[in-house]
Amino acid sequence: MAVQRRGYIFGAFLLSVLCVLLVVVGISSDSWVVCTTVADSSALDGNFRYGLFRGEILVYGLATPNIHTMYMTCIVELNACAVSCKTEEDARQMEVRALAQGFQPRADCISSTDVDESHQSDNPPVISFAFYVSLLVILFLQLTFGVLSAALAIINATKNPTEPVFGLPGCLWANVVTAILGVVSLFMFGINWTASGLSDHLAVSYIAFGYFTPIASLGFSYWLLIPATLCPIANVGLIQSRSYLLEKDPPPPTIKLENHSDGTIFLY
Repeated sequence: MAVQRRGYIFGAFLLSVLCVLLVVVGISSDSWVVCTTVADSSALDGNFRYGLFRGEILVYGLATPNIHTMYMTCIVELNACAVSCKTEEDARQMEVRALAQGFQPRADCISSTDVDESHQSDNPPVISFAFYVSLLVILFLQLTFGVLSAALAIINATKNPTEPVFGLPGCLWANVVTAILGVVSLFMFGINWTASGLSDHLAVSYIAFGYFTPIASLGFSYWLLIPATLCPIANVGLIQSRSYLLEKDPPPPTIKLENHSDGTIFLY
């Protein structure tokens, strides 16, 4: 009986599941950007983190820490997104609109927004809405193809599909697409972080207008994309290794009836 080496396919299934879990955690967690801050006065400092949808800011006022939820807020017509800790949606919209227009909103976590329009900045401290939507689309496509890769892997580990699209060729190309999307998302956010000024202003009013001096870095939510991208690459290696080993295996023995003239009955 020919050796099927289905263990390689089942290994690809497990790695696909791991990839899906990592992408889900990366998308839903709130640590794409993490920052420790220091104010001009040593009596006031804090830290914050945020992800693709929301985050948290902790500000120390004397000895009492104040924790506020931060929200990613976008103004489509201004092609701008920023992170705001205002407690009301209208106040967050007003703050991001002011940032996008280069004005200085008051940085505090209350239900209203006061804007200083006496000075207008030439470099608004915001994230491009087009970039933000593109990143989300790519991440959700990576998640979709990761789920597809896992489904095709478990089908091929337990059955022998006759259609190539449901067989190992389809599983192989689903993993290739997943890996490509992972690389694209990594480079997109990494390049935007360093080249757009995001690492300086962080799209947060507290940082953009010098209320705090930031010590910022990319958080674990971003770095999870690296193993999430390596998983489908490893799957491609497993599937190709299995194909190579099957080609190297000796063919099964062939029984020729003309060599057995004694009437022996063969069962297949």
